[in-house]
Amino acid sequence: MPKIIRRHKKTLMTIGLILLLAAIAWAAAELSGQANSMAQDAGSNSAELEMITLDTLKKPSKQPPPCDWQKEKELRHKIAENDAKYKKLIAKTKSEVKSSGKVTEATQDEVLGQANAYKDLQDQYSSMWSACNCKTRSKLAASLGKTRVKSAAVVVSEIDQGKLDEMNAAQEEMKVARREYAKKAAANDELSEADKKDIQANVIPQISNMMTAMMKFVQEIAGLMNEVQQSAQKMSSGGAGGLFNAAKSMVSTGTGLFKKVQTLSTVANNMSKNVEDTMADAQTLTGATPSAGTSSSGGGGLPGGTGLPSPSGMPKLPGS
Repeated sequence: MPKIIRRHKKTLMTIGLILLLAAIAWAAAELSGQANSMAQDAGSNSAELEMITLDTLKKPSKQPPPCDWQKEKELRHKIAENDAKYKKLIAKTKSEVKSSGKVTEATQDEVLGQANAYKDLQDQYSSMWSACNCKTRSKLAASLGKTRVKSAAVVVSEIDQGKLDEMNAAQEEMKVARREYAKKAAANDELSEADKKDIQANVIPQISNMMTAMMKFVQEIAGLMNEVQQSAQKMSSGGAGGLFNAAKSMVSTGTGLFKKVQTLSTVANNMSKNVEDTMADAQTLTGATPSAGTSSSGGGGLPGGTGLPSPSGMPKLPGS
């Protein structure tokens, strides 16, 4: 009889552990879903930054070169139309992820097709500027097209370190091109007073709003990193052998979730700094002195500081 009781206890314990493992698997899936959604947000945030950057790109009005101004006007209109359609597609991808956990192949094709069409338009815009020897404007337009393609790849995919890194690199190229344009345009006082006022009244408020949104976004990612880390640490201290090790693997090393979210955190922090740099560049173009909390050299932190550790300073997962 005692032997039968012990056998029943062992069976019940095994069933309990299996149920626990199933619950942990569900929790891991939930964390993965959050990570995918945040990566998608990073891609859509990039698209927002791309268009704000384009809004800082103004004609050299003081001594206008012999550019095809009709073509310039037409291309800006087509780019704006493309972006409006792209934003609707982004909303569609978010709806699909919310309902089914992933973006359908048909929608992926639509998003990537729209992004490539955007790049084609920006390449034409770049060529137009190049034809009249406006080199910094040409470089900036080309970088905007490249960044859109990379950010679109992030929008339609599950969280992917490689695609996040590629988007990050494209954003860095865009930042450098924008800085070169802003410095040269300001040094030569190329912008008209009307364009300076437009940047002051319409572009700078957009940048300010995005700085606030990015601060919140960075904090949300840091919170997710902590959740993933704590889940894996709980499994490490569970002391139930193979099942707990398997559970830990689900949350951390098995899916690489922690490392993916860590990459996302790095990209989000860099994007936040890029937004700050956009503010500094916009102020440079208007002739204003960069305000506190912005960076004129590509560094700096979020407005007011988040107090968040950098990804490299985050504690490592046991065994990761």
